[in-house]
Amino acid sequence: MKPLAIGLLVESLHADRYAEELALWIKAEPSLRLALIVAPQAAQKPHPLWRLIVAVEKRLLRWNVAHRDHYAVRDLGGIAAPAAASAVDLIIGLGREVPPSLAAASRLGAISVLHGGFWECYHRRPQTSFVIRRHNAAPGSDELLRKGAFHTLFFYSLNHANVCKKSVAHLKQILGKLAAAGQWPAAQPGDAAISHIAPSPAQCLLYAGKLAVRVARKALQRVPILNERWGISVIPGKWHEALSCSSAATRVPRGRYWADPFVYRRGGRSYCFVEDIDRRSNRGHITALEVIGTRVIEVGLALREPFHLSFPFVFEHEGELYMCPESSAAREVRVYRCVEFPLRWELAEVLMRDVSAADALLFEKGGRWWMLANIDEAATGDHCSELYLFSADSPLSRRWTPHPQNPLLVDSIGGRNGGLIVDGEKRYRLGQCQGFDRYGESLRVYEIKELSPERYAEELVSEIKPDFRRGLSGTHHLSTDGTTTVVDHASAAFGF
Repeated sequence: MKPLAIGLLVESLHADRYAEELALWIKAEPSLRLALIVAPQAAQKPHPLWRLIVAVEKRLLRWNVAHRDHYAVRDLGGIAAPAAASAVDLIIGLGREVPPSLAAASRLGAISVLHGGFWECYHRRPQTSFVIRRHNAAPGSDELLRKGAFHTLFFYSLNHANVCKKSVAHLKQILGKLAAAGQWPAAQPGDAAISHIAPSPAQCLLYAGKLAVRVARKALQRVPILNERWGISVIPGKWHEALSCSSAATRVPRGRYWADPFVYRRGGRSYCFVEDIDRRSNRGHITALEVIGTRVIEVGLALREPFHLSFPFVFEHEGELYMCPESSAAREVRVYRCVEFPLRWELAEVLMRDVSAADALLFEKGGRWWMLANIDEAATGDHCSELYLFSADSPLSRRWTPHPQNPLLVDSIGGRNGGLIVDGEKRYRLGQCQGFDRYGESLRVYEIKELSPERYAEELVSEIKPDFRRGLSGTHHLSTDGTTTVVDHASAAFGF
């Protein structure tokens, strides 16, 4: 089969790191062939104040391993040669619209990848979006291939770097499927407007002030007494009744945080497994608690590894109890078997390897086992938006089949898992809502309405905000055993 010729649209042979990443990936794919389409475009000279802002933000980026080379310039001359638009099958524009004349010259048209970054940060919007749009030869026949939204980070360069890197990963998925199957993904409804209006000098000045305040606030948050604290609350009753009742906060031992509670009932008693973070090492392990009424008694250490563990999802299979904690630091999805309840667990199986996956939910439905997980294919460390679905014949299988709708969601509002509720035959997925530079602002409850190897659909049925007690600033996880509900929450230390 003849390789698909991809023309990467660049202004010159010296391009940004995202063009280099995509170019190297295309060149390594046997079913794709790379060429460069060099087409300079007129650029407005940035205001001196804007150049100063970018210079400051470059220094801030040095602290971020995933994005420190955001402004790097790469030489593409040694990767591929320039070509005419008519010599390629498809033209790709990263961060810019492909001109209609170029799109009409290539056999399959063109793809533009556009993303936000500045104005979302300027206005403190909770989400920053990207769109991947296909341009056909016929006027007015553009198709939206994929759109998504990630939570907005606190300064422009970091926010823009995150959405750029994430959008390239999604473009690779689309091109990979096109090369393998020869078919485009189904067009998505709607569209997303991306603003590329440059800020005025006055807006640059105002943003500089905002940036200074945000950096100062970040520095203050490093002071222990000003750190936001995570804990849990116990609420008697079923989940849909619980948050209208009074909750009882649990006293967390000094120097630790508790979050991601999973409730499990055994022998007429309620237990809760939580992520337990030591503030000195900032590494999590799993602790077992017993819940008696609204009181919590610490039973002991349930699971510890040399890497961070959280989200201790527990489930039953063939009469045994298992736990699938979040272990993205090991780049694995792991399942542990309970040897002696509740404190002795052994590794039963590694379901996936070499994958950055978080917060996996495993459950049986319709004779198959399903896994809902948040996967970060771009390796940014951000698992807050992209939701994927897999299926297998056993929860201990090493072969999980990706769902054809993957990714199910690319949305920081509801995309990341926050728990699973089983109520008879109904399954409810809890989804976290992230805010502006904020992890775990609130929760949404989605009922899974359709689940098959071909189709997944869910429906929003409820929202859970951190207003069930005074002084709370966030919540991102809930679990229930039908009689006891446990929810986590964030609050400021000493009321700051």
